[in-house]
Amino acid sequence: MSRSKKKRKLKPRILFFVEGETEEAFFDSLSQNYGMSAAKTIKILNNSGGDWIDKAKNMMANNTALKPDSKTKVFIIFDKNNNTEREITEMFKKAEKLNLNNATCKIGFSNSSFEVWLLAHYQKISSTVKSQKELYMALTKYLNQEYIKANRRQIENILKGDKVYTAIENTKNVSTISVSKQSTNIGNIVTEVILSNQ
Repeated sequence: MSRSKKKRKLKPRILFFVEGETEEAFFDSLSQNYGMSAAKTIKILNNSGGDWIDKAKNMMANNTALKPDSKTKVFIIFDKNNNTEREITEMFKKAEKLNLNNATCKIGFSNSSFEVWLLAHYQKISSTVKSQKELYMALTKYLNQEYIKANRRQIENILKGDKVYTAIENTKNVSTISVSKQSTNIGNIVTEVILSNQ
């Protein structure tokens, strides 16, 4: 009698559409560190302003390699930057209405910038908005060298030793999207992709 083969759970395909080079470096390193072989990070063309949802949608429509299916998880990652509350609300509405062949689509958002999430690898994040300068200074202190945006070696250092779980814990109280307060829901996304990859 033949032994019944255990069915291996198929890992979902993951597409990270990111706004900038720092996010690209982070999600590339995360995918590598946690063996997400089916994950791909795509940098959205970074011209000033613009609607990140439309840009990601156009990229998926015009590139067959990025065409999602029901086994795909799509994440569109961007910061508040200079976007107004109205523009951000509009992008969230658009993301909900995206028809991506039954793929799931979620937004990863940080106010004011992705550095809020990076800093969470070292300290608990409060809802008080820190300036870019303050975020950079704090990261510089923890890294023992000047923080340089999108520096891959520094990003790898930030992720070293499973500190991503510390960051998830340190952002739980600011994971609800807010345009007026400091917030980041990147921890929710990281939790989901790590769990779906196990």
